[in-house]
Amino acid sequence: MADCTYCEFKGSVLFEDEKVVAALPPSPVVPGHAVVFPRQHFQIVEQAPDEIVSRLFEVANKLSIAMFEGLRAQGTNLIVMDGLGAGQKAPHVAVDVVPRTNGDGLSLAWPSRKLSDEQMGLVETQIKDAMLELSVSAAPVPAAAAGKEREEGEPEAEDEGGESVTKKHKRRVDPFLRQLRRLP
Repeated sequence: MADCTYCEFKGSVLFEDEKVVAALPPSPVVPGHAVVFPRQHFQIVEQAPDEIVSRLFEVANKLSIAMFEGLRAQGTNLIVMDGLGAGQKAPHVAVDVVPRTNGDGLSLAWPSRKLSDEQMGLVETQIKDAMLELSVSAAPVPAAAAGKEREEGEPEAEDEGGESVTKKHKRRVDPFLRQLRRLP
């Protein structure tokens, strides 16, 4: 895409393959700060195919290890700013990998908020419902391991892979329409 900082990147490349590039940004927050981004232009994470997202984090993980070893970092932050509301500066998916040391002067702390049980329950339900609509569920847990038995007569549906799911799982939302609602 024309005028995209990442699509036209001409800086110090640390690693590259056919899917992603890892590089030193022109204005790092600390020495060693690197960024991993896909070669193909995607504005936000949910536009990128799972294989690209997986590769981004695989390379970010290796960069993190290299920072521990090569820079003697005491920690790393892997940061994705996904959309304008999250502070995204350039409209291109990227994972910032920031090496950290005690006293480096960087603060990523934000104040925690106490939610009521009712608020927490509502948020939990909304997120779980959205995850089910996306056909994302936890791996099935045997009833004994989960600490409860399945209720007698409880209906059980199966997904395409034959795994037990709720009927809510069967609901599908067009991913393209969902994606358009969230573009920055």
